[in-house]
Amino acid sequence: MKTTFIVAIALLSISSNAIAQNENDWQSWPLADRFTITLVAFFPNLDTRVRLDASDQSLGTTIDFEQNLGMSDTEALPGLGLGWRFARKHQLELQTFTLDRSGSAITTSEIRVGDEVFTVDLPVSSFFDMDVTTISYSYSLIFDERKEIAFGVGLSVQDLSFGLIGNEGAGLIEVDSGITAPLPTFRLTGGYAFTDKWVGKFGFGFLSFNLALTGEDELSGEVFTGNVLIQHNTFEHVHFGLSYNYFDVRVNWLQDRLLTSVGYIYQGPTLFVTAAF
Repeated sequence: MKTTFIVAIALLSISSNAIAQNENDWQSWPLADRFTITLVAFFPNLDTRVRLDASDQSLGTTIDFEQNLGMSDTEALPGLGLGWRFARKHQLELQTFTLDRSGSAITTSEIRVGDEVFTVDLPVSSFFDMDVTTISYSYSLIFDERKEIAFGVGLSVQDLSFGLIGNEGAGLIEVDSGITAPLPTFRLTGGYAFTDKWVGKFGFGFLSFNLALTGEDELSGEVFTGNVLIQHNTFEHVHFGLSYNYFDVRVNWLQDRLLTSVGYIYQGPTLFVTAAF
């Protein structure tokens, strides 16, 4: 009887270890990195538009910073991404990048920005700066050794500032403004491991929103993001890849009955290297 009991305990222990090992088998799958740190070089084409109405509620001019103000429509942007798969079907991701741009041009038409008017043939310098930080959570609806489909929610905080300075005669005309917009999104992501080394992934996010703030203030807009990528798991803890990214963000901020409208489309290829643990 005693021998039988000992054998039963031994078999139970072996079975428990086998189950625990099977439960953790997913950690060795090509799509199942637990912790990731990604360095990004983004090379987008840029299209940035801004409108700032006057305090008397007269409409401002919709400005195309690339076409009207001489800003470059291409840039090389560094970025950083962090990922944590804290359980088999649950992930958290953090992404951030910064874009600081300036330009100069001579106006070809009258530009109204806030309470200022920039007349024709006026030398104008400008800047448009943005810091974007996105945090998202996703849950895998399908996840096995070769494929994954996940649904998630995210929050992208867009910290935008812009301004124009014009030299008119002996004086300067100057106006600057900014907006910090927390933009929520719903996301659909997926991946497929063609081999243990080659992995393809995609992601799409969208939301149209209208938020009532204090008093009569409102924040509204639309966000659409998309990306596709191919990744090579070159070494055990180092991956290299190429992706194509698309961002289309439109934000309208009504504050004290004054409208600030910002819209931008950034799209282009990205090179990245990921350290995975």
